[in-house]
Amino acid sequence: MKILVRYLFMNLLMPLLYLLLAFSLLFIIGDLMDNADEFFSTKASPAMMLHYYSLQLPSMVIFIVPICLLLATLYSLSMLTRHSEITAMRASGVSIFRIVRPYMLMGFLCFLLTALVNEFTGPKYAYRAHQLLESQKKSSEEVYYAKIPYENPTDGHTWYIEKFDTRTFTMEGVTLRKRREDGSDLYKITARKGRWLDGRWWFENGTVQRYDRQNNLIQRFDADGNSLGSSEPFHTREMRDVNEIPEDFLGEAKSAEHQSSLELWNYIQSHQFLSPETLVKYETDFHHKLTMPFICIIATLIGIPVGAHTGRKGAFAGIMLAIAMFFGFYGSQFVLEYLAKQMIVLPWAAAWGPVIAFYFIGSAMIYRMR
Repeated sequence: MKILVRYLFMNLLMPLLYLLLAFSLLFIIGDLMDNADEFFSTKASPAMMLHYYSLQLPSMVIFIVPICLLLATLYSLSMLTRHSEITAMRASGVSIFRIVRPYMLMGFLCFLLTALVNEFTGPKYAYRAHQLLESQKKSSEEVYYAKIPYENPTDGHTWYIEKFDTRTFTMEGVTLRKRREDGSDLYKITARKGRWLDGRWWFENGTVQRYDRQNNLIQRFDADGNSLGSSEPFHTREMRDVNEIPEDFLGEAKSAEHQSSLELWNYIQSHQFLSPETLVKYETDFHHKLTMPFICIIATLIGIPVGAHTGRKGAFAGIMLAIAMFFGFYGSQFVLEYLAKQMIVLPWAAAWGPVIAFYFIGSAMIYRMR
């Protein structure tokens, strides 16, 4: 039985690898045609373009792998059926579920791969690729800086950062306000620079202004009663009572497609003060990211019964049926997520509804293969 499982597994693996290579090349060619003008106008070097696409490829794995898995499953099973190999296996007492087990195993492995890439690698490298392309367009490193307004109602902090370097986590032009529970300002800190060192923020060349409950500046006086002004200057200040970390500010600088599901979840939890319409959009994107790896399972469930049918009834009709079902899944998810962002459908239902529906459809089709 191990020989049979190995044979079926390799019979699927080889066309899958070829398809991954082909679709990766197609993706690069298509993207190169879209960005050709930018590359030529900025005189981008071949090394820069190679670096750009090496950063982009991980983010495309989540889209390339499911369609390649579907086509590889269709091809593999259609060839087995056409040469009556499945019939011979069944005549030898091998159950249909043992035959499809290697295909389900491959679907599960692809699920794990896309889940890991989608969470830990894809968004990060896609953001770097975006910054690299923008820096080529602008011929400047300004693309690595962002103006960040940030609010943390839990700690009563309101930030405004003129420049935030997304590579080194260095701030320029920092304004931090601390508010009391009644909404009045407790103090305001301005600093020329802020650095993230040893797990803390360090402000440089700044001042601290303190306020009473009526938001009036608190004056300081020396021993003789002379005014020392309304602010306290400092050269370097360790911000021990500041709990914000660089990832909090990166959530403001990056779009949803450049954030992992965990980053989106943390952003949603720390921004409950946003409008319901805005939160619903982020929640929809969050659930969409969670469901993306499950598309590999859906592709496998669709490909197995249709591939076996294709070998008996003809390739074209079966391939068209599988592709129609696959893109029907994408289409239904797109429509439901659009309705969710319009606050007509719940975000989790919009993202997970098609996954659950097509899982049962594919499972029922495999069950009927007996």
